[in-house]
Amino acid sequence: MDMCHYCGYPMENIHRITLYKENEEVNELLCKECYVEWLESIKG
Repeated sequence: MDMCHYCGYPMENIHRITLYKENEEVNELLCKECYVEWLESIKG
């Protein structure tokens, strides 16, 4: 089972996001709760 990149909990449903670290694309997996928080943070 996949683990959430931020909270570390196992996930049934995953959300894939792309982060940019040091000019490099990094794909990460987030659980539903962390994905919602991430979306809110990028909205400003």
